[in-house]
Amino acid sequence: MKKKVKNGLLVFVFAVLLLPLLQQNLQVIDSGRLFGYYTNTADTSFSLVGWFGGTYQAREAIFLNDHMGFRPDLLRLNGQIDYSVFQKMDYGGVIGSDNYLYYTDYINAYYGKDFQGYEKLHKKMKMLKDIQDTLACLGKSLIMVYAPDKAWYYSEHIPQNLIVLNRKPNNYKTSACMGDSLGINQIDLNKWFLTLKDTTKELLYSKQGIHWTNYGSILGGDSIIKYIEALQHIHMPHPEWLRVLHTTQARVPDRDIGNLLNLIFPIANETYCYPELFYTTDSTTTKPNFIFVGDSYCVNLILTGVMQHMSREWQFWFGFQSVFNKDNYKTGVYLHIDTYDWKSELNKADCIVVLNTPMNAFNLGGGFIDSAYNYYYPKK
Repeated sequence: MKKKVKNGLLVFVFAVLLLPLLQQNLQVIDSGRLFGYYTNTADTSFSLVGWFGGTYQAREAIFLNDHMGFRPDLLRLNGQIDYSVFQKMDYGGVIGSDNYLYYTDYINAYYGKDFQGYEKLHKKMKMLKDIQDTLACLGKSLIMVYAPDKAWYYSEHIPQNLIVLNRKPNNYKTSACMGDSLGINQIDLNKWFLTLKDTTKELLYSKQGIHWTNYGSILGGDSIIKYIEALQHIHMPHPEWLRVLHTTQARVPDRDIGNLLNLIFPIANETYCYPELFYTTDSTTTKPNFIFVGDSYCVNLILTGVMQHMSREWQFWFGFQSVFNKDNYKTGVYLHIDTYDWKSELNKADCIVVLNTPMNAFNLGGGFIDSAYNYYYPKK
């Protein structure tokens, strides 16, 4: 009996050791892809120089690790154990009550831990007002948009260990107040979303996402259009509902944090709303030339088609570093602002929208405000 047990255990051990090798070479099952950043190193060529220098062995070890059989499945198992047993997340994420997921940067900004100070913020907003006035003289509009923020929208689910009882001033509220006083054209979508929270039937934020949902971004985009219409006294195309799809299958990026965890079991089963849109245009419709400058919250406006349909020509200057437009946004091959004639493009635009979520209010426009100010008001 003992011999049979030993033999059985020996067979089991060999099977465990051989199965990954079989999977690596034969692909017995489809393990599925992983989300987020994971290396997939190409194999290296053997050479005597590499062998005796040790570089071949090091590179081959990385290749074998990246292509080990069942690697995606094992990583998902590890992620599930971390999440379910230890309440642990990677990528700077934290788990709030009722499985609401956050990034700590958003929570820190909500509590004012990154507050830049009144003097610094006032200087930045005064520069923005000067740029707005200059663009107005050139027949152009500049608008500051505060996108929604999950830490504000679901503040009641922030993890207990991150709650700050004595909140400090924060960059977003301070900047918005200064903007009102200075007469800056601005839209506070974060404040508006909070008023919708108790009445909306659709998800404006999901448990598993850090950005506004696609549905929420459509509402926000329509509000931006209405503001520009009133500011420029024009009539623009509006997104109108043709039909609405309700589904538990999330589209990008409505479950972006949840996907990065690569779990076996979903955190939550949520119902998402995806309107099928159409835009009516006629002889009275105007489509200005737009430049959006800001953070990743602008991406939803592209994914839902709002940015493309509201404008004749559009650009998205991501963090004032990467340049996306109608020609390259699908390819992922973007231009860099340092090698881009952004000044010329700025002069061609009809409307410039600076859009940031409150988390990024510590650096509105990501360097655009300082650069544009120095362009229009060069130092003597």
